[in-house]
Amino acid sequence: MVRDNQTEKSDNSRFETSGSRRDFLVKSGAALAATTVGFTGTGAASGEDSSYTIRTGTEEETDVYVTESGEPGPTAVVVGGIHGNEESGYRAADDVATWSVDRGTLVVIPRANPVAIERGTYSNDNGNLNRKFTPGKEPRTALARAIWSAIDRHNPKTVLNLHSSKGLYRESDGPDGDGQAIYPTLSEGADVDATMTAKYMNEHHLDDSFPEYYEFKRGNLIDGDHPLLIHKVFADMYIPGYIVETTRYGTDLDTRVNWTLNMVRHLLRRNGMDRTYE
Repeated sequence: MVRDNQTEKSDNSRFETSGSRRDFLVKSGAALAATTVGFTGTGAASGEDSSYTIRTGTEEETDVYVTESGEPGPTAVVVGGIHGNEESGYRAADDVATWSVDRGTLVVIPRANPVAIERGTYSNDNGNLNRKFTPGKEPRTALARAIWSAIDRHNPKTVLNLHSSKGLYRESDGPDGDGQAIYPTLSEGADVDATMTAKYMNEHHLDDSFPEYYEFKRGNLIDGDHPLLIHKVFADMYIPGYIVETTRYGTDLDTRVNWTLNMVRHLLRRNGMDRTYE
């Protein structure tokens, strides 16, 4: 799939989220060599799925899922659960980890911050995980370093980070917040991707019962000036990256998960990868 200035044809089906892990460990592959950030797992041949863990043997141990399409194409990374109280992000990422794709490689870290998720808190014992990814420098905590190493080892062409917010981006209604927006990096084409995905969501996935101020927007551009994951993606990798934000204000979990899944699917499509249904 290529970028253009037209909204792709709608798939109006609503996603069913499983909330469960992918049952796909490939038994035949040799174990990946452990590294200083704690990689363990199983390998996968082309066209197969695999998983490995980072921060193995610690309370921060979490899984990375890799789907190989068997066809040439880009590598995309999707990260959820950076903040443990933003449930729709990691629930959606759990579902994305089960997807098949038509080309390239899909890498998903559904529950990046397992301690915060277990506690239902924004932060873990080391504070806000999303403030540990200083551009141009080594990430500031062991978990942040493990997440960054997992992303970097796959040499992605795009990275998506899934969040939710208590409020709405640039709206006077409701509490202040960042929700209902897609924040792209300054990489070529990323702003158009975010704009067209917001347009797609408003036309096909925003129920008429929601007031106009719930419409999705393209958020501010990410320029690499802050110690956030997607800022580091732009500053260190110079690739399209996106922060995906829904709002918790006046919405239920199922709606937020569904919105997130449709934004992920649309952004992946615009970056050369489409979900397939088996």
